[in-house]
Amino acid sequence: MTPIAIVEDSRCPMNARCVWAGQVRLRVRIDLGSGRGETLMTSGEPIQVADGKLELVEVRPDKVAGESGGAIESSAYSFGFRFQGGI
Repeated sequence: MTPIAIVEDSRCPMNARCVWAGQVRLRVRIDLGSGRGETLMTSGEPIQVADGKLELVEVRPDKVAGESGGAIESSAYSFGFRFQGGI
């Protein structure tokens, strides 16, 4: 799996109070033995991959209000995923 692009990062900054926690939407390429495909993942929403579920569970760095308007360089992002299921 390869992250391709950050489509949305509406997470609440860590030093702010928000009504909604926000989400991250990420375009990823998934390479399987049977082929390759692209899909959109949303944090906290598992997607079906092969015989299991793949979930985007962590996005770093945290957003911080006031610093550069909360913008993060795309090269600074790192992601954590969880795969459940499979053989």
